[in-house]
Amino acid sequence: MTPDGTEADQLDDQPRAARLLAQRYAFLRDALSPERPMRITDVGANPINVPDYDRLLQMGGCEVWGFEPDQASFDALMADPRPGTHYLQQAVGPTGPGRFHPHRLSGLGSLFPVRRESVTFLGKPQWTESKRDPIDMELIALDDLDDDALPRPDMLKIDIQGGELDVIRTGRSKLSDAVCIVPEVRFYRIYENEPLFGPLDVELHDQGFRFHTFQFTKSRQIINSQNARLPYKTIRSQMMDGDAIYIRDPETIANWSAEQVRQLAVASSCVFGSFDLTVFCLDELVRRGLADVDVPARFVDTLPAWMLKDR
Repeated sequence: MTPDGTEADQLDDQPRAARLLAQRYAFLRDALSPERPMRITDVGANPINVPDYDRLLQMGGCEVWGFEPDQASFDALMADPRPGTHYLQQAVGPTGPGRFHPHRLSGLGSLFPVRRESVTFLGKPQWTESKRDPIDMELIALDDLDDDALPRPDMLKIDIQGGELDVIRTGRSKLSDAVCIVPEVRFYRIYENEPLFGPLDVELHDQGFRFHTFQFTKSRQIINSQNARLPYKTIRSQMMDGDAIYIRDPETIANWSAEQVRQLAVASSCVFGSFDLTVFCLDELVRRGLADVDVPARFVDTLPAWMLKDR
């Protein structure tokens, strides 16, 4: 899920934001000469949301391998195939039989059924009224896909409503070269038996990733007798979920391949807007003699003036 209005540059002028992103990517491409476009695996590539890598994809800066088991969502993806995209109508998880629970709101389809008590507390009891029968299907683990079907990704984006932990846990080998993982994380359970943030964080930590930041979080107003008087926009105290950004342990960057450093520089600049992390990567490439010494300063020159300290 993505929040309305989210933009890595935090600019309201969308055409200007797009130009600035294009300038940043062109600078990094020319200064660093990555071996290839970034490889992104998107598990749950539902077209109802515009992914944060969309503009990078438009510029040819990444290729995407997207998984979407829902028939209607997959059909929508295939109706408008874009250069650099590869879509698979498969459900990802521990290899073997699974049961998918489709929903009239396609973004709520999950391998877990909606939990009535939770969504009632959150003021969405209608979410239990999917009126669609579960579908038995075969799941496949990322580690059981060969490199022809799924090359090892630099980034994993995953939003499958509760199944994130199983995908990451059964993808240790496939994710061993990744530098960034962006999972949806749940703080308040809305599906039966879905894992919450804690176990997911532990698994990612065990695989060598560290929590970096939240792309966004979402909260809801708790249902109570005074809801009519409490403005929803300003009083929403129950955090529900959000997209977290994990990066490979930055304290080990000296042991990374040069391409891993380059790809994280591109991801941090052009996907999730952590520009200090970008400069950190550029500093490492300078240290290795793989980038000119003025590249970090020249990159900062590509940022909008309001981000910089007064001179």
